[in-house]
Amino acid sequence: MKTEIESKSLLARYGIATTNPRLATSTAEAAAIIAQAGRPCAMKIVSPNIVHKVAAGGVRLSVETNAAAETFTAIMEACRASSPDAALDGVLIEEMVAPGLEVFVGARVDPQYGTVLLLGPGGSNVEQGQKPTAALAPVTPEMVDRMIAAAFPGAFDADNTAARETLKRYVLAIGGEDGLMLKERIGELDVNPIIINGSGAIAVDAVASVLPEGMDERRMSHAELAAALDRRRARLGNFSALFDPTSIAFVGASTQKEKLGYRVIRNMLDFGFKGQIYPIHPSAEEICGLKAYKSVADIPGPVERAYVAVANRQVPDVLRTCREKGVRVAQVLTAGFSEYSPDSGDLEQRMLNEVRAGDMRMVGPNCMGTFSASARLPLTAPQYCPSEPGSITFFAQSGTFAIDAIIRGRVMGLPVGRVLSCGNCADLDLLDYLLYAERDPATKIVAFYIETLDEPGLFFRAVQQMKKPVIILRGGTTDQGLTAAASHTAALATDQTLWKAGLDQSGVLQVDTMDQLMDALLVLTAHGRLDGNRLGIFGSGGGVSVTSADTAARVGMNIPQLSHETRERFKRFGVPGTSVSNPVDIPVWGFRENGRYILEEIINIFKSDTNIDTIIVYISMNGILDFAVDEEDGWRQLNEICGSLTQVNRDGPALSVVLRGSGDKSQDDFLREQRVKLLSHGIAVFSSTTRAVLAQSMLMRASQRTQENGSV
Repeated sequence: MKTEIESKSLLARYGIATTNPRLATSTAEAAAIIAQAGRPCAMKIVSPNIVHKVAAGGVRLSVETNAAAETFTAIMEACRASSPDAALDGVLIEEMVAPGLEVFVGARVDPQYGTVLLLGPGGSNVEQGQKPTAALAPVTPEMVDRMIAAAFPGAFDADNTAARETLKRYVLAIGGEDGLMLKERIGELDVNPIIINGSGAIAVDAVASVLPEGMDERRMSHAELAAALDRRRARLGNFSALFDPTSIAFVGASTQKEKLGYRVIRNMLDFGFKGQIYPIHPSAEEICGLKAYKSVADIPGPVERAYVAVANRQVPDVLRTCREKGVRVAQVLTAGFSEYSPDSGDLEQRMLNEVRAGDMRMVGPNCMGTFSASARLPLTAPQYCPSEPGSITFFAQSGTFAIDAIIRGRVMGLPVGRVLSCGNCADLDLLDYLLYAERDPATKIVAFYIETLDEPGLFFRAVQQMKKPVIILRGGTTDQGLTAAASHTAALATDQTLWKAGLDQSGVLQVDTMDQLMDALLVLTAHGRLDGNRLGIFGSGGGVSVTSADTAARVGMNIPQLSHETRERFKRFGVPGTSVSNPVDIPVWGFRENGRYILEEIINIFKSDTNIDTIIVYISMNGILDFAVDEEDGWRQLNEICGSLTQVNRDGPALSVVLRGSGDKSQDDFLREQRVKLLSHGIAVFSSTTRAVLAQSMLMRASQRTQENGSV
């Protein structure tokens, strides 16, 4: 660890103003330095082993000349008592800085996130105060602007823009592309506080530690990031065998219909897999009408892909045979490795050794399989699998969620084209799959279910360079303990803080439930992007409008006033109970004119309003059925309403429709049917206005990043 004098010298080289510290090693030197300064000074212990100087009793402020010797002695004695093993170099003495806004800037090279930057309120109680704003370095000027606004809302008005610009320059000098954290071998830095007074800013205290050996590539400059991603891409090679293999061997095939080794092969045949299937069984002659082989080595032709479903102890030997045969991707369905018991670590290492002895790559272990509509490769029973190639690719560390995405995607009419159950990710990991999806021309939307992510910093930085929307459903969170942290930066750079920074910076859309994930996929498929947060709401029912507006406010969607022209045009629908303010409330009997439903005319008026970016229309199925002559007439009217929606002008603001039901099976079935039909017209259908509003906010967040990076 560098002393404060050394640390401040480093800051000064990068243009950061600091106090002018001098070192006293005796009581006489302390008195002489303060006398020479001619004003009260701060006195602080200098030790490579003491970071928290205040806690150690090593700081005194506003010391006069006549108290210098006594204070020097008191500091040394206090630090010897609190830190008996610490090396004490002496006491640093510097002039007191006038009070002002105290700022903390921290930076570290994190093993998982690379170089990270922290900015927040400073002072001696920084760890107990407001949590800092974090970012992954290198930061840009625009990113620093956002960090300052988030960390110090309202602190920099028009009268102190100069101080704000100085702070911005300091932050860039630490964590920008040419900043000291990217140029020097510094592993951790605390600058606390920087005191901002008037237009000036001065670093009062600073401590830096040397970058540990082996951590250089974690610093993540633009060049280091590009090199790291290129190394990953090179390991992927030709990855077509992942979702479009021409041949598959199933090691662990079974003759028993209730076994996995039979069902997978049967499902591939029934779904119409386009390639060759080779069952591997120690004694069977045939399985599902296909010739069986005792070993992958016995197969006469080439094999691109292998499923492995044998006892965990057999897996390494099977993988060796697959590698020697020239298999390009092996997927190990077998569980019982590191996720099962620490004692299985040796077995998992043997498995990885076999994989890494050649060019073969491995999916899993502990997974369910692969779905590919283009290759007719099923992950579940064929009747539940979408049959047409699609633009959504989903990678899941849970087999259950992988199957959920397939089945629910088919029910919703979503273009789910590829789903991979990837399990433990012992070899190929989520970053590999992200890089695959980035370059896959068939993939337009990328989604993940994540439980563990080994290199989140690299993952988020890779997403930041992508144009395709990325959605994450995260299955667990962890946090580092604070009490054992060696510095403010280490204490504050928790997993949750850095994960949130990665999300914010990369534009990844994180959702909390599978329902939210499917809604995000629906609205992205239907609308692609959203250019603003101005929401128009139209339907029949004032209470629904009010609660929808409340939800919109909570998630950052704005419900603006309609233009004067729009309000005038809406007056023609002025039946009793009509409100032409946004949200627009028109009773169900106002939806009809001259014996037909005219929703498309009402919605097209909404679409012509330049104050609106997206529209939600809600329809109460009960309301329509209640006013119908009979049930048959009610369903006819609901079909007519949905038919009128297909006539809406597709230009202009996006349209989402809410079919509000009672939970009745017939109404639920109608909703599912119309969701598929209307999606082909660019209309997203939801079961509640709350879900519709939340989906618009998710689309807004996803669009903000793709707008910055350029849409696909």
